[in-house]
Amino acid sequence: MTSLQANEIATRRRTIPRINYHRVESWPSLAWLAHCRTGSQEIDVMHGTRVEVTPDFFCEAVWDGPFEAGDFDRTDVVCGSGGRLRDGALTFVSAGHTVDRLQLLARGDEYWISNSLTCLLSVTGARVDPAYPNYFRDFSTIRFGLARYVPTLATSAGDARLVYFDNIVWDGKRLDVRPKPELVRDFSSFEGYRGFLDNTLQRVALNLGASFRRYPLRMLGTISSGYDSSTVAVLCKQIGLSELISFEQGQGDDSDSGHEIAACLGLNTTLFHRDAWRRDVFPEVPFLAADAKGEDVFLKGAERVLEGSVLFTGHYGGKVWCMETTGLGPDFERHDQSGLSLTEYRLQAGFLHCPVPYFGARQIGDLSRISRSPALARWDVGGRYSKPIARRIVEEAGVPRTAFGIRKKASSVLFFHAQSFLTPAALAEYVPWLESHVPPPARGRRSLWDRMVRGSVARAAQLVASTVNRDGPGGDFLHRAARYAAGWADHEPLFRWVFPWASERARATYPPPAVPVS
Repeated sequence: MTSLQANEIATRRRTIPRINYHRVESWPSLAWLAHCRTGSQEIDVMHGTRVEVTPDFFCEAVWDGPFEAGDFDRTDVVCGSGGRLRDGALTFVSAGHTVDRLQLLARGDEYWISNSLTCLLSVTGARVDPAYPNYFRDFSTIRFGLARYVPTLATSAGDARLVYFDNIVWDGKRLDVRPKPELVRDFSSFEGYRGFLDNTLQRVALNLGASFRRYPLRMLGTISSGYDSSTVAVLCKQIGLSELISFEQGQGDDSDSGHEIAACLGLNTTLFHRDAWRRDVFPEVPFLAADAKGEDVFLKGAERVLEGSVLFTGHYGGKVWCMETTGLGPDFERHDQSGLSLTEYRLQAGFLHCPVPYFGARQIGDLSRISRSPALARWDVGGRYSKPIARRIVEEAGVPRTAFGIRKKASSVLFFHAQSFLTPAALAEYVPWLESHVPPPARGRRSLWDRMVRGSVARAAQLVASTVNRDGPGGDFLHRAARYAAGWADHEPLFRWVFPWASERARATYPPPAVPVS
């Protein structure tokens, strides 16, 4: 080899990024954090024990392609996250939906990117403002879609950026946020859309169980008496799903287990009580530290079956399969942020979250036309809770019409309601923390009389909301008004600061790694 050739090889090695992996045994199994420095091709990636690592990519993800190819940077069907080396750059891949995200922090010529906000804050030493009362409002803006959410979170080390759906590219000099590939599918008919879902799920199934994985995954579904989970169960049964989890009650003690649907489909269901999570110590912390709302905390009750799974859910089905989608664009506008509070917890529990309705959902206009087409008319049951696409999929699988999708129920835990605020142990720690971090005039406390009056109003409003016929004259207006009144009456004033408290407490999940971070 000549000296010129040796110099060329040395130069090429200096300009090709290289990932240095550092396994951190004490971290949540699926967490990772990357540290990049301007002018350096060395990228340090610290990660938990179940993150898949190869010379060219790392991930805690599934996607619609062969695992060994590592092409999750070239698709918009990806659940989880990771990084892919390609063409002299490292692409950090975010999930193809808005119930998960990446976050990054820049400080001078150093950059940190992570799939965990808690990890990012802990490793960099950054902290959020304990007295700021509007974290819930800011996080909740993701329900307005990708074009209108609040993308930054102020910290003591500068603004952290929250990145949903888009990817982040590091070229050795700077980080750029870039959109995912925009793939157009033929959704001109129900058959075209159904075929897309079936084919995509088949590829996802091959990916999650690939022999090339060090930690192959298994499929796990959810079931309730609603449309979305039932539709996902039908779709995933065809790719080998056999195991479901369900919860014995919805809000207001309504039966919502979906047991009849699971029986029709021949799927095994493990039942958990909706309030089982309350038996643990500080169970709400990772959920509140994710999105300042924490409504998916009930899933912690099923923790013993979650590890090593891909959890297929129906999040976003309330939009893409609903009749009321006219005017919505490709930015994933939603009516709530359900599913988002799993972003921290799932890394600890060791599972991936795969919300199937997001597949192809940027073409929501096409899906709306399918729902309103004559071909779907016989599956339109009328009223505000009609989802012809979902109903056709489930009924054609042999589930009776009366077994599902009759009335919308929910299992969400609403911490901003006084009656469902923190667990006793958490509250006992939270109140002293609040008193030492937030000035008394800002906190405010209700008098006993005020609480009694509000409690009576809340109970009366909840009764009206649960009994009114929404499809009758003025019924929908009365239902909405009653729910608004119930929410106002039962609002917990101390809820506004639970995020900074939970964020601070969650830091213990990420003890400092042995590898230097600066």
